[in-house]
Amino acid sequence: MRVFALTFGNEEAASSQYRFFQYRERLAQEGIICDHAVAAGFNDFSRLADYDVVLHQKTLLSRLRLRQLRRNARRLVYDTDDRIWLSPQKQHHWFTRWRIESRLRTIARQSDLCLAANEVIAGDLRARGAKTEVVPMALDGRKWFPSDRPGEPLRIGWSGSPKNLPFLRAIGPELREVQRRFPDVEWVFHCGADPALAGLRYRHLAFVPGQEPEAVRSFHIGLLPLPDDPFVQGKSPIKALQYLACGVAVAGAPVGATREIIVDGQNALHITDTGRSWVDGLTRLITLPGERQRLAAAGRASFLAQYDLPRVLARLKDALVRATAPVSV
Repeated sequence: MRVFALTFGNEEAASSQYRFFQYRERLAQEGIICDHAVAAGFNDFSRLADYDVVLHQKTLLSRLRLRQLRRNARRLVYDTDDRIWLSPQKQHHWFTRWRIESRLRTIARQSDLCLAANEVIAGDLRARGAKTEVVPMALDGRKWFPSDRPGEPLRIGWSGSPKNLPFLRAIGPELREVQRRFPDVEWVFHCGADPALAGLRYRHLAFVPGQEPEAVRSFHIGLLPLPDDPFVQGKSPIKALQYLACGVAVAGAPVGATREIIVDGQNALHITDTGRSWVDGLTRLITLPGERQRLAAAGRASFLAQYDLPRVLARLKDALVRATAPVSV
């Protein structure tokens, strides 16, 4: 089978890396050869007729370009890992909202199959007429694995991109209260920018490509603060998978699709506005080492069972094979 991927970005774009590039070599080993181009600016649509499947990743192409894509693709599969049709930063003008909705409905109806990272996104696509399957986010468990940390001081950490620092800063007062209660606990924040959390003693680990697993596995407790808004509700935070894969006990906000990954009392501790606070949750994980270790071990087990790369690869491969099956009349 030959697949051509129109990707959201290049290999440095996290979305494209996690949804396409990390599978490319393994798909080739399975006899599925993948070529690609970044969707933005792509116009060589006639080239697509040589491929069995066109995998259109995330971008909301114009209706004109989508018609050209549909005309030349034998089978068209749309894949997305977030609600790109929503604006997390600003309110669009009504005409822009109408145009985006029109593009989304056209993609949903014209694609032979849509792949969604979670059930929240899948529900959005199905509501617009798409045949949709869930292919979750994944990490390579050979790279993301736990560390043996006997004798180390307890370490609470957060890992994320600079654009998500407002989520961390929003819980700054609670973190300062936990530090006041437990002054011996270490705080480590792994990010491309210093979080600048005044009043909190912490170590900033600068982001270095390829060193993320080492940074995360140094944590004992991982922070997953999230705002409850429509865009975030459709996210499957890769940070949650990183914590689980590295055997880090997760304290996180159960927002939208995040509930599919972290389950309260089973592989994580939920922190909610109306229930357990950050102070209460972190106090529990700090003072009950047995509970912390149980959640960490269960988190790693749930990662291996559902989100390890070989398992998700099998689901992706099956979806691509089914997409090429003859259409029954």
